[in-house]
Amino acid sequence: MEKEIYAWVWNPENSLFKQKKSERATGHVYSCKCPEKCELYAKGNCVMLKNYCPYGSKNTTVGYSRMASKFCSWIYEFMDKHKDACNAKLTQPKKLEFFMDLVYIPIPYLGLNENIEFVDGKGYFSSNHPIVKRSDFDNEEFVSKQIINFHPRALMGGVIWDYQEKEIPKFLQWLKDLDPALFDKVKALNPDHLAFTKMTNVGRRAILQTLNPNIGTFVDSNGRIWTWDGEYLYSSNARFYGAILKTEEIQECRLKPTDGAIVKVTDDNQVNDNTEFID
Repeated sequence: MEKEIYAWVWNPENSLFKQKKSERATGHVYSCKCPEKCELYAKGNCVMLKNYCPYGSKNTTVGYSRMASKFCSWIYEFMDKHKDACNAKLTQPKKLEFFMDLVYIPIPYLGLNENIEFVDGKGYFSSNHPIVKRSDFDNEEFVSKQIINFHPRALMGGVIWDYQEKEIPKFLQWLKDLDPALFDKVKALNPDHLAFTKMTNVGRRAILQTLNPNIGTFVDSNGRIWTWDGEYLYSSNARFYGAILKTEEIQECRLKPTDGAIVKVTDDNQVNDNTEFID
């Protein structure tokens, strides 16, 4: 029996773009056959938010338009009926993941490989990320030949170089984190592949508290430089308007982040075996 794991309502009144008054409210419910067994669900993730999953289903219910007297009441009734699912916090995974007997590989252009039997995400015009069978992926020769040595071509015939230059180093870093044994086997088959020299964690988002302290700095959107000491973030050039002191009177600012604060890695030495990555 399927369990409702996520739900939401599209309300035309809240749409970013102006909608016709005849547009109807729509309720979406996501259900899963085995959430208690799914590794992704345990992490607060679900591929169904953007992908097809053979272990789940999506159902859509169409409500009333804004011209109908039951427009608002239908929305409230839907949210009340699916209360737990509407309150659920699930996100689409952002990195390589194993779940059930499948593998989620969120890198572009891999879906163009006609020699892979995809569960989802195949073809030029698919907007879904590739999902393949775990039984295929666990073979180092499959990963070597069909993923890291694949050279996708555009519709006009030219090679898409970004795949090898950007996506494969990222994929290999994910693989090293997720399955070190398989990574070592793949590397042994491809000792001269340039992607191994381009692997880096710089630019990836990670939980701040899981990074090594006192290494490198972090720069915020306003150009202020911060240093992490393991408990606090310090800055000597932070400026806060409306503070009790004039900005020129501030020598140093100290902030204590909440648990689970997310930052972008700026130095590979900030990473350790316990670092928790978001992407």
